[in-house]
Amino acid sequence: MSDNPSELARFSEKVVALERDVRQMRARVIQLEKERTEYLQNVSHQLVAPLNAIKWHIENLTEGRLSVDRAKKVLRSVYSQATIAVHLAKNFNLMSNLEGEHALKALKEPLQEVQLFRLLVNLADDFQPLAWDQQIQIGVERQNFETTPPVLAMKPLISQVFSNIIENAVKYSKSNTEIVISGRRESNNTISVEIRNQGIPLAASQIASVFERGFRSEEAKRKYPAGTGFGLYIARRIVEIHEGTISAFNDPPWVVFKVNLSIKGLQGKTRFRA
Repeated sequence: MSDNPSELARFSEKVVALERDVRQMRARVIQLEKERTEYLQNVSHQLVAPLNAIKWHIENLTEGRLSVDRAKKVLRSVYSQATIAVHLAKNFNLMSNLEGEHALKALKEPLQEVQLFRLLVNLADDFQPLAWDQQIQIGVERQNFETTPPVLAMKPLISQVFSNIIENAVKYSKSNTEIVISGRRESNNTISVEIRNQGIPLAASQIASVFERGFRSEEAKRKYPAGTGFGLYIARRIVEIHEGTISAFNDPPWVVFKVNLSIKGLQGKTRFRA
């Protein structure tokens, strides 16, 4: 090592900078590990509830304790609880896959043409039994969708985007209200989908944070304490991978989540499923 004082000073500065970087990296790793543990505990806790409910309902059905009318209601509840369990499991799987800075071409799922109207009707049907428990009706407006062409997308991932938003709308809507899903062609190459619900308004200070990893407002925690805060983050990551945009805003009395997707803009950027 040189005895030149200026070189020694520069070397010392580099050492100090490296030590600072190492401390920051160590703190980040500790924070990520804490978040991972909390997420695993939260998901495990949330999975236990619907699985126990399904088990209890099946026991009642198989032991003949219920009338026919009551059995129909119980089967509807079983369907709702199974929807929640599957939804949580899919999000859990996606969290591990989306944590890296994935590019579109690095993902294994091929692109295919997706009819958004049909997809959203199916998702509304999936979540409707859960919404009925709170006297909430989910509707998909047909009119504007009739003129929208299919979008080129990874169908399982785009399905999860809208599943997360619809599930979020069901959880935080007021009872005896409706969730309205609409879509339209914004331009020659863009389709937008809006999901509106009447629930907790978004504070101006929260709109920029609502899609961040793990974010939950105090109002959301009070209404639904068991949430993970990862559903909208996953939705944002998937939309970004598709080179689209996602936003949230208030349009009183509605809270609106809007997704813009390219119709053919991803052509040639990854594999295509005929």
